Amino acid sequence: MKIGGKSRAQNAVARFSPLIYLLLITGAEWLVSYLPNWGLFFHGVIMFTLFGHAAFLYPDERNSSYLFMTIALAPLIRIISLYAPLSEFYFLQWFPILSIPIFFASFILILFQHLNEQDIGLVLKARQIPLQLAIGFTGIPFGYIEYFILEPNPLILELSFRSLFAPIMIMLICTGFAEELVFRGIIQHNAIRYFNPGLGILFTTVLFAVMHIGNWSLLDVVFVFFIGYFYGYCMRFTGSIVGTSISHGLTNVVLFLIMPLLWVI
Repeated sequence: MKIGGKSRAQNAVARFSPLIYLLLITGAEWLVSYLPNWGLFFHGVIMFTLFGHAAFLYPDERNSSYLFMTIALAPLIRIISLYAPLSEFYFLQWFPILSIPIFFASFILILFQHLNEQDIGLVLKARQIPLQLAIGFTGIPFGYIEYFILEPNPLILELSFRSLFAPIMIMLICTGFAEELVFRGIIQHNAIRYFNPGLGILFTTVLFAVMHIGNWSLLDVVFVFFIGYFYGYCMRFTGSIVGTSISHGLTNVVLFLIMPLLWVI
């Protein structure tokens, strides 16, 4: 039986195609962990398929088209992070270098989709400052817990203001803010518009979690899922990514900068 020119099966496939892409990205992330070149190849195929699918649907089905465009940011992040020629740079310098194309792609999508500050959470009301700070400081216990899951090597040699200032700024802006803008700002906005608030937040959270498969820890993926779910609802109910960006950045500060040195002192 056809409804509006499409069969029920076609409508079902169209409705749940974002979930199919989510499964494909999960598979590509798993493959990156074992066969990096093949994983990156499949990420490239997925990314170009998403952009092609989005172009095919635009402008008749804008909600679908816009969501597919933004999902493509996930494989783009992985391709850039593993293919960028960074051998000549110190490891901490990788983050600002890698964030440049991510910010640029985000900016292009924001302009193309006519997203405003409220849509992507770039707002901060004065009365919400205490709440956003409270959300932000959750990054300290999050980073502490995640350190005992991953136990990463230290990225700096000593705990001092001189050695910490620049790396902290890098973590806050180039990981915390950049990733929150992509996931809680752009992707979640489109996922909620496509599905509904509950499913939109869940979809974004799962996508965010599977992008951590490369850490080689199922426990970490689960932990990141719960953090992402918390961030998603913080964004939904406060309308801002300020607190989640601070929390995300502080999580990485504690995880990669402070705990690896503090724990051995």
